[in-house]
Amino acid sequence: MVVIAVGFFIFSTNSYNDLQQLNKLKYDVRKINAMAHLINELQQERGLTSGYLASHTDVMKKHLTQQYQIVDDSFATFLNFYDVDAKTLYLQKHEKILALRTNVAHFSTSNIEAFDYYTHLIANLQEHYLKMSTQIEDYKVKNYLQIYTNIAQMKESLGQIRGAFNGIFSLHYTDINLLYRVIHAKGMYDAAEHRFQATAPLELQQKYEDIVTNSKYPWIIQTLKKYTTQVQIKTDIPPKVWWNNATEVINLFYILEKNYFHQIEKYVITKSNKLFNELLINAIILLFITVLIIWLSYTIKNNTIKSIHLLNQYKNVVDRSSIVSKTDKRGIITYVNEQFSNISGFSAKELIGKPHNIVRHEDMPRSAFKEMWKTILSKKPWKGIVKNRKKDGSFYIVEATINPILDANGNIEEFIAVRNDITEVVLLSEEIKHTQKDLIFRMSELTETRSKETGFHVRRVAKYSQILAKHYGLSEEEIEYLTLASPMHDIGKVGIPDTILNKPSKLTCEEWEVMKTHTTIGYNLFKDSDKPLLKASATIAHQHHEKYDGSGYPRGLKGEEIHIYARITALADTFDALNSKRSYKEAWDDERILALLQEESGKHFDPLLVDIFFKHLDEFLSIKEAYKDGSAFMNEEGVL
Repeated sequence: MVVIAVGFFIFSTNSYNDLQQLNKLKYDVRKINAMAHLINELQQERGLTSGYLASHTDVMKKHLTQQYQIVDDSFATFLNFYDVDAKTLYLQKHEKILALRTNVAHFSTSNIEAFDYYTHLIANLQEHYLKMSTQIEDYKVKNYLQIYTNIAQMKESLGQIRGAFNGIFSLHYTDINLLYRVIHAKGMYDAAEHRFQATAPLELQQKYEDIVTNSKYPWIIQTLKKYTTQVQIKTDIPPKVWWNNATEVINLFYILEKNYFHQIEKYVITKSNKLFNELLINAIILLFITVLIIWLSYTIKNNTIKSIHLLNQYKNVVDRSSIVSKTDKRGIITYVNEQFSNISGFSAKELIGKPHNIVRHEDMPRSAFKEMWKTILSKKPWKGIVKNRKKDGSFYIVEATINPILDANGNIEEFIAVRNDITEVVLLSEEIKHTQKDLIFRMSELTETRSKETGFHVRRVAKYSQILAKHYGLSEEEIEYLTLASPMHDIGKVGIPDTILNKPSKLTCEEWEVMKTHTTIGYNLFKDSDKPLLKASATIAHQHHEKYDGSGYPRGLKGEEIHIYARITALADTFDALNSKRSYKEAWDDERILALLQEESGKHFDPLLVDIFFKHLDEFLSIKEAYKDGSAFMNEEGVL
């Protein structure tokens, strides 16, 4: 009776804890929803503020005053989810908003300052709920929120574009600072869209396609292209027309975001109800079993039979859900369940009496099994990932736990191994990793395509950089980051107008200054990422035009002030660019290129890297030949 009571208490406590966690999850989801609503209203206030500061009209002031009240109400709802300390922090932010509104009313703040303040505040709020989503343990909700975050980021980017252009059209000319914010926002939109396309379910992607094809979205993109590919042109779009069309599209994104969030809430509520029902049903079942056991305790004297019966049930549960085997102290198989036979292709008769190396895959080093035996012989459980060989020669991957079974004296009696098949998960992980690498190259090739250059350029630069990094002595991890990030060196050219980017003649001084901003644009795209690969991309994009003697741009860095990634990429990029035909020049011959590189050692290029280049020149020439534009190698392989 005591055992039954304890078991019921433990069961009830665990189920209750699960229910409590789900209630917390529902609370967190509602909290994120309140934050998303506040962000949407702040986006509206940002855009109206830009228009008011540019136009000074009473109509715009009236709309802005109405929006202030909506934001304040949203802020009040949002604060209901926080304790006293957090409320104090956010009330301080609200006080800063009120101060900014006062400055706006007196026109004592600039359009850029107001725009940047709202954008920074929205980014902080988005970062907060992104952190909240990563802390959620339910993997489905976490995935849903990641997709939701991408939708929210696209909407925020469109909000920034709406606000910046609202200021531009109210001014009636293309303010360059506002235009830079448009270009940056479009880059952030494209990045979020790529993530959305890679992770969102098909039904959600179809709804997104309906928005971008059956609304004012194409008109917005055409407008964006028009004013970002021409410098300082006079605007001809009335601010009201722009605001209404852009707001229509953003509202469609907001509806998409809100509807998808309702799906997340529905999933959480459904799961909560299901758990509650399961708790109720299990409680009834447990109560029934308890009554049954009490009755049996008075009618059955042999407790041993009862224990064996229960143990067999436990064994059957494990056998049905996992891959199980037992071995003696020498590692000879004494038992396998049906799951083991099914996944390995060996029958139980073929397995029993054999050592476990009958399913050992050649990719698994013997040292791994040596470490496993050392652990279990010390009477400790061992956990790890194991790649096994099937009877037909193919493979499967399992997550294994091996437990030593001890007798009454504490001596090892046998070993029991329980495994779960994770082959599909591992292969999917590898596929995602490959897709990420391929996406990097495709983004780089997009830049080269805009400048009417071959996409093979970025692949050759990556190979040249890889060779230089290897002989320079970088670690394997650094070499991999550099190889993947070096193709992103000119990603900032997405923000350079075509008229400048593809001009066949020499650029004017003004055009050259615009062209040089591609380093900063590329840096701004990735600078805020905490991912090592994207941080490396930001550094390379920013510094690859710096020169060793300090005469480069954009910051005039000198010597080792320039990151080694950028120094390597600069040499690799220059070598390939001189080898390649461009719209403004013909390809150079090898003799002329090598002479220039030697001459620029210590000036443009790191002299140590130039020495490495000439020492291993045969490798670079081999890459140049193997990866030349239109080569059979590239056509067949398509990757490095």
